[in-house]
Amino acid sequence: MERKLLAKALGAIASYSLYKEVPLVRVVFCDAYHYDQGYMAPEAIAGKVKVRGRGGTVLQPGIDLLERAEDFPKNCPILVITDGFCDRVRIRRDHAFLIPVGAQLPFTPKGKIFRMS
Repeated sequence: MERKLLAKALGAIASYSLYKEVPLVRVVFCDAYHYDQGYMAPEAIAGKVKVRGRGGTVLQPGIDLLERAEDFPKNCPILVITDGFCDRVRIRRDHAFLIPVGAQLPFTPKGKIFRMS
């Protein structure tokens, strides 16, 4: 995903989390391998998070990590940020996708889709 667009997406997460008074957000970057950044305060996400990977075509291992994590609440939803160039994913909990305007997912999603430009 283009750096500028990824920065917008991370900023949107930070802003929304602050608005909803979410104290911590779990951040996992996906590439050929998933990179678990752990829990971060929303303020730390906006502009300060170190992006790892950026390939983002293999998402399922990162989703599996969250769904199996003992310290990730079972009722916590997952937001997947992607440009649409990704693998088919199976997510067993509430979730949504944040994708660029004009992008398509290579599968029919069950969760909501939010678009950004």
